[in-house]
Amino acid sequence: MPKIGELTLTSVAEFDFRLLIKALGKGEKGSRSLTFAEASLLIQGFAQAKVTPVQMASAMMLMRVRGETVAEVAGVVAGLRHTIDMGWSQLNVEIDWPVYAGKREQLPWLLLVAKLLANHGVRVLLHGDSQALPHRRHVESCIDALDIVRCKDPLTAKSELDRSGIVYVRAGDIAPVLDECRQLHQELGLRSLIQIAVRCINPSNAPLSLRSYFHPGIDKIHQGVSQMLFKQHSYQPGVVAIFKGLQGETELNPRVETSMSIVNGLQSDIAMSNVDIATLLTAFSGAKVGQAELSSQALALLWHEMTPFDSKAMKALMSCSMIEQALSSVQATLMAILYLLHYKSEDYISGLTAEQLKKLSLQYWSARLIVTDKTDSMVNKEWLCAV
Repeated sequence: MPKIGELTLTSVAEFDFRLLIKALGKGEKGSRSLTFAEASLLIQGFAQAKVTPVQMASAMMLMRVRGETVAEVAGVVAGLRHTIDMGWSQLNVEIDWPVYAGKREQLPWLLLVAKLLANHGVRVLLHGDSQALPHRRHVESCIDALDIVRCKDPLTAKSELDRSGIVYVRAGDIAPVLDECRQLHQELGLRSLIQIAVRCINPSNAPLSLRSYFHPGIDKIHQGVSQMLFKQHSYQPGVVAIFKGLQGETELNPRVETSMSIVNGLQSDIAMSNVDIATLLTAFSGAKVGQAELSSQALALLWHEMTPFDSKAMKALMSCSMIEQALSSVQATLMAILYLLHYKSEDYISGLTAEQLKKLSLQYWSARLIVTDKTDSMVNKEWLCAV
């Protein structure tokens, strides 16, 4: 049985989307994967109700069973970006920070890093979906403890970014079709390429975008997707950093050396590089004990306590080993972000060492309560050259 060849695509309104389902499902020898353009049209068709829920669920599961290709994931990302209100791209955000995994028991210490960066003039957009994995502790459940505001539209997001430098947005408020996709996931009880694609939408076109993963092989998909989207000019020039996150979340694990892959799309020639963020807690154990019951107020306490190991309030909530683990998670994640901000600046020094990163991260954590002029971003400050 011959495979179905590449289809002639028309507008969403005119296209017969059954042809895509047929291409995916026409038997063992007759089926094929979707092209970049076909996958993009598919998700746009679903967003415009031209693809039915049955057709979308069938397409997602057919791709899942065979294994999603880079072109399919990248095409869905490009299609999702076509459905987004243009106001999101006008927010002048510097870091796109997807937070979709949640943690099984720990608090999202990454919020302390995001708030610290915002205090020093880096505009941060956090986006996630706390309903996708309800059994986990998601970032959204903890933002109130650090006075991080959830925004539902670009206008309020701009106002809050101008005020505080940081906002959280639900995925469905960025692209409503993502809520419909989640409903399909929950009805079917299976994952799909949407859960990779949503992390890659970078709705604000931030020049620095983070990607975390947990399962082996997903990092290669993220690399391929980023490279393809830069080449297709779906992404604006920028840098994408990919790393294995702590329990899959976009936060570094301080107990292991983290290898971070960097896709550099700042120029026409897309380049790949790697950097290792050093282990901070060698042979550390017992970090998870008791953390499932931690209140999100521990985040606020850790933010305000300059000497947490001496704080009675802090020690009433957390053991010394838990405090050490939390601070190390903050430091490891901050080291990675500082490296990336430094990497994409004009003052990039290729020989930046682990010790220099540690020193910079400690300096900025110590200065976290100092609020700077939000119009003067730290990526342009003299500290970039200080090392």
